[in-house]
Amino acid sequence: MHADDPVGERQVYKYGKLWPPFPRPTGPKQLAIHKYHAQKYWPMPYVCSDRDALNSVCNSQADNGWQSVTTMYDYHFDSQTNTLNHSGQRHLQWILLHAPPERRRVSVQASIEPAINQARISNVQMAAAAISGNAPISEITLRNAFPAGRPAEEVQWIHEQQLELRTPPQIQYTAPESGGGN
Repeated sequence: MHADDPVGERQVYKYGKLWPPFPRPTGPKQLAIHKYHAQKYWPMPYVCSDRDALNSVCNSQADNGWQSVTTMYDYHFDSQTNTLNHSGQRHLQWILLHAPPERRRVSVQASIEPAINQARISNVQMAAAAISGNAPISEITLRNAFPAGRPAEEVQWIHEQQLELRTPPQIQYTAPESGGGN
């Protein structure tokens, strides 16, 4: 009846207080066979739910990461024509050819304008068909998201501005006065 009780010291009432003062089981003492079983197979019955909780968190983080990596953001498209730019074509090619097969779900960052969304999805479908040939392409979905970083063009521009605005290093040196003498 008490075989599934947690292992360890039981909480008892002594001198008007519960000892130990932190929550513990209050049932009868464990049988020797139960103590042996708990020591031999510890921590097996107690870690299973912990492992499941940790795995679900890790799996959701991995899913979110793959969803972010396989999303085509605004900077992957030409702002005027909504066609894929060079970086977008390369990114789509990586998704379709190098991402694990179970992760090859392409998403497009959603825009406020439905016409822009439709144009981008159709352009991605055409580019994906050109890249993959006869291979089946999973559905391309819209995703409300923002890119985690900056486009490479913006980073390059910041770097160039930093190089233009820096001053060359100068060491201020004043020669010591010679103290006369021969």
